[in-house]
Amino acid sequence: MTKNLINKYIWLVDIIRKAGREGITFNDIASKWREKDATEYAKRTFHNHINAVYELFGIEIKCIKGKNLNRYYINDNSDFKDISGFKNWLLDSLSLSCALEVKEPLKKRILLEEVPSGRENLTDILEAMGNGKTLSFTYKAFWMDSDKESTFYNVEPYALKMFKRRWYLLAKYGDGPLKTYALDRMSNIDEEFNNFTPPEDFDAEAFFSTCFGIISDQKVEPEIIYLKVDDFQAKYLRSLPLHHSQKEIERTDTHSVFSVYLRPTFDFKQELLWHGETVEVLRPESLRNEMARIGRAIAEKNS
Repeated sequence: MTKNLINKYIWLVDIIRKAGREGITFNDIASKWREKDATEYAKRTFHNHINAVYELFGIEIKCIKGKNLNRYYINDNSDFKDISGFKNWLLDSLSLSCALEVKEPLKKRILLEEVPSGRENLTDILEAMGNGKTLSFTYKAFWMDSDKESTFYNVEPYALKMFKRRWYLLAKYGDGPLKTYALDRMSNIDEEFNNFTPPEDFDAEAFFSTCFGIISDQKVEPEIIYLKVDDFQAKYLRSLPLHHSQKEIERTDTHSVFSVYLRPTFDFKQELLWHGETVEVLRPESLRNEMARIGRAIAEKNS
């Protein structure tokens, strides 16, 4: 499948998505295509693209039949409605790529964050997961000092998750619990012959639902955490919540109080530190004391 064809699918989805529930006619779509490509968009080709979009992305383009003209829209029941889902992330990424190809000079004016998680590793893992196979690799964690020090794993790949510009694999090694492995710490990745599919009741989103990032330490129980945030920083948390469980339970002219329900693991504490003095932990007392201890240690090192 050519890159140009994929770009056409993405362009079509974008055009119909922007039209909303009211939909858009084929004539309008064809007109927009002529403006973009200076070529004709045949109706037969259009219907072939509709079928391909459904097969590739699970996005159903439906038709509202009218007396004179039919209108096309995205079906609400398609996976596309989940704006946090992988397909939307993929579509947004491809849409940007497609747009930059059309507007070549913009490439130097669009700055993206580099993801240092070996793209070749991501491809190999996706292929193994798609083939329903186990996966082997050599892993060198950050705490391993020697350049020669590493561990060999043969794992059952459950899920992939991106966090803080890194890709992670959630996998099971032997009889151990599910653990995450950073893709940029892997080497010698190989698809094995053993078949594997996750249990039918496994839900990756549910597994990480009480995690802030990728640390899923079952020894740390999830709890309700109350955060007092100054009025300026509160605006950011409203527009980009810390966690899907976030609720604003108090709002004044000077501050707001937000609650989240999650495991207060290392990565969440790091996030609180990133917000600095704009965020105060009200409860639980144990987390409040821990953040105070970290703050004092930072102050001592920088005094």
